[in-house]
Parts: sequence; C-alpha cells; structure tokens
Amino acid sequence: MEITFSKEILEKMKTLSADRGGQWVLDFDHSLSRENIFSDCCGITRYRLVLIDRDQLPDVFDGQLTSSLGPIYFKQWGAMYLADKISVRLTDIGLIELVSPGELIAPNMEIVDFRNEKILSVS
Repeated sequence: MEITFSKEILEKMKTLSADRGGQWVLDFDHSLSRENIFSDCCGITRYRLVLIDRDQLPDVFDGQLTSSLGPIYFKQWGAMYLADKISVRLTDIGLIELVSPGELIAPNMEIVDFRNEKILSVS
C-alpha cells in the first residue's frame, strides 16, 4: 500500500519534522490522543496524520504505508477502509482530504505534532 502527498501537504509535513525528525502515523480511531477518548463503537472516527517521536510508536500500529517520507504506520485492520494507493491533498478552501482513486475517504483530516505531548495510547 502506498500513500502520496500533494506538494503543499508534503511541505507542511517536512516543515513540522525538520527540527528533530520523528515518525508519521495514520491514526484513524484516536489511538494517539492527548486525552482518553471513549467510543462504544469500533471503527474509524477521524483520520489524522500524527507526528510522534520514534520511540513512542505503540505496538498496535502494525501496518505500514510506503511514502516519499518513509514508512507511515497504521493499524493493519484498517486496511479494509483504504485502497492500495491513497493520497492526501489540500482543497481550494484549505481542508485536507484523504482520497483513493475511486472515492473521498476523509474530507477533513488533521496533521498534528505530538512529539512534545504525553500521548495516551489506547488500543
């Protein structure tokens, strides 16, 4: 599986990680959070690209997407919601979209830097 980024998104991600690097994670169920998020339903709740320190990657992120930035980790069970090739792009009104060749997967993603945060990892 492969993820590509538009020029604007790639620059934003490079700028965020330029100071000391880190690891990018595609988080879609609030596994990486500043607070405990409770959900009585399984599945996808919100797609986010999260920058973490390399030593913070929880074991539950057992899948990898290839990208020009290196591996992007995600929970392998979520592959059923993704296509073999997905991309992240900026819309004309400034939203960040996750798309596959045939559909809009997420109309409003976030890109967040959790390297200076205490991350509460939930599985």
